[in-house]
Amino acid sequence: MPDPLAFTAQSLARRGALLEAEDGGEVLALLPPELSREMGLAEEVRLSAVGGGDVVACGLGTPLLEAVVGAARREVPVTAARMKREPSPKAGYARSLAERYVIRNGVAEVLEVAGGEATYLVAWLAYVAEADERHEGVVALGVHAQEGAVPDEGFIAACDVGAEGALAPWPESAVVPGAERWLARYAPEVEERVLRGVREATARRHARDYERMAAYYAAMVAEARAPRRRVDAAAMEAKVRHLVAERDSKLRDLADRFTLRVHTRLAAALWVAAPVARVRMRVRRRKGSRELELRLPAGAQVFDRLPCEGCLGTTERPALCDERLHVLCETCVPLASGRPHCPACGT
Repeated sequence: MPDPLAFTAQSLARRGALLEAEDGGEVLALLPPELSREMGLAEEVRLSAVGGGDVVACGLGTPLLEAVVGAARREVPVTAARMKREPSPKAGYARSLAERYVIRNGVAEVLEVAGGEATYLVAWLAYVAEADERHEGVVALGVHAQEGAVPDEGFIAACDVGAEGALAPWPESAVVPGAERWLARYAPEVEERVLRGVREATARRHARDYERMAAYYAAMVAEARAPRRRVDAAAMEAKVRHLVAERDSKLRDLADRFTLRVHTRLAAALWVAAPVARVRMRVRRRKGSRELELRLPAGAQVFDRLPCEGCLGTTERPALCDERLHVLCETCVPLASGRPHCPACGT
């Protein structure tokens, strides 16, 4: 258990406060004006675990500790590390994979296989999905920082910060400007894949309750149209209209109740320097050719999925357009025969 006073003092210092330990287990803190307003404290304040007089308490259950913990939870921890436990990918294995790599409407030739290191950005996204039920979870997403290729799950598992001894601190500057755009590009697809089962289960429950409610009001309407004793026709139709309006209102409320609302936030991010096997390939389509680089990072069993140049997806089995040999996914080119339409070229 961390000491609440030390935890509070360290949290305030990280946000710009100046601290000085005093006799009696107290800490004198000078807070920046913004932090002072956020915490509801004076800019000069004394802290202790139990408080008393003009000394502010920050022990367990105190308002100050709760405010500090709440602020810490809103922060996104970001760090950088280098893989040290995972072995470097074997060049022979990478070459074997490359020789079997499929270009769906072209041919590929392996030019070079070499070892190296690449920078990846791994993010953990926390989601909350609410309808008639609440679902919470965390999903991980990794991208090659420069080019946006997506590694497989084996690499993500190797980057698990809970794996003891898997990572070492990386003192070098690891941030690659613009890498976060790849996370924004792929996050909706990952979110949809994770929540597909939740959406299907919610839709089934909605359909079940819809059928039950519709059947209930259908029976009520049928009973109103066939009363046991003689009823004025106008009164009967008024009752039917009332039942139909009530049914429609409840069915609309039912639709709102089963509408899935999803909130996603970035929970943590890790810059990773990982050993990789790089494969340089020449791909050909009709009379054109270009070079592609495939990467096999440590812990992965297959090459990173290449970003599609025609949409926001990725592909393991790319097709090529005729004009500029853009890399296209299975969504952009479902059938690789003939002359494919290229969204990137517009032709």
